[in-house]
Amino acid sequence: MPYELCVKNRKMQILTLEVEEMETLAELKKKISEKTGVPVGDQQPLYYNGAELTDDNGSLLEYDILPDGCPGGPIVTMGNTAWDPFYLKVKLPSGRTYKAYVTMTTTVGQLKGAITTDCGIPYLVQKLYLGELQMQDRFILGDYDIPADAKVDLALSRPIYAGPSVRPTETN
Repeated sequence: MPYELCVKNRKMQILTLEVEEMETLAELKKKISEKTGVPVGDQQPLYYNGAELTDDNGSLLEYDILPDGCPGGPIVTMGNTAWDPFYLKVKLPSGRTYKAYVTMTTTVGQLKGAITTDCGIPYLVQKLYLGELQMQDRFILGDYDIPADAKVDLALSRPIYAGPSVRPTETN
């Protein structure tokens, strides 16, 4: 008996497909390809309930992707979901690596705030670079298509001093 299946990509666009329980993952990928125009080989991996769907010969029934009471049916996501947290490595000017626990919807400004809180580096002197590209505060990490093993470099816009630059004068 056919039912609706929703496929959501990383940009939160939803594609609704008519499927059957005995269809294989390969057939599902072919339907996605027909709707999106993206060849099967170039598609992002599919996930259901946080688990990657890897066996193209496995049926939707074997993956337990069955019709449910939700409008639009079960949801399969393409690529890593934006809400899945991961550790992003940030190379500090001292040479140390800081691991920030972020999601793809974390803004660069929020990442800088975490660095300020955890490492003590003032927000206004931080410049984050992904390769040669300087990351802007208002953008989310998803806008930069950061790969899982990426390392972001932190540079300082000016030197940081450990204390007051002027010694207080003694009063008589």
